[in-house]
Amino acid sequence: MKNTKKEVVFEFPLPGFEKEDINVKLTKDSLIIKAQKKHKKKIQKKDFFHFEKQKQNFFYATTLPSINTKKSKIDFKKGILKINAVKK
Repeated sequence: MKNTKKEVVFEFPLPGFEKEDINVKLTKDSLIIKAQKKHKKKIQKKDFFHFEKQKQNFFYATTLPSINTKKSKIDFKKGILKINAVKK
C-alpha cells in the first residue's frame, strides 16, 4: 500500500487467478477483495484412476480515508491487481 496526498495505491499479486475469479468492492470508506478459484481434474483409464481437486482463496478488507469511487481505478494485468483509490 502506498498512501499519498491524492490517492491510496494497492498492488496485490494474485498468481493463478483470472479476472472473473476476483470480486472488488470499493466504497467511499472501505475496500474488500475476494478471489476464489476452483479446479477439478479427473482421469480414468482401464486400470488407472486419478482425481485432483484444488481450491484457492484470497480475502482482504480494510478501511480507507474518504474516497472518490467514480475517479478511482481498478486494473488486473498479468496476475497483478492494482487499485488506485483517489481521495476526496
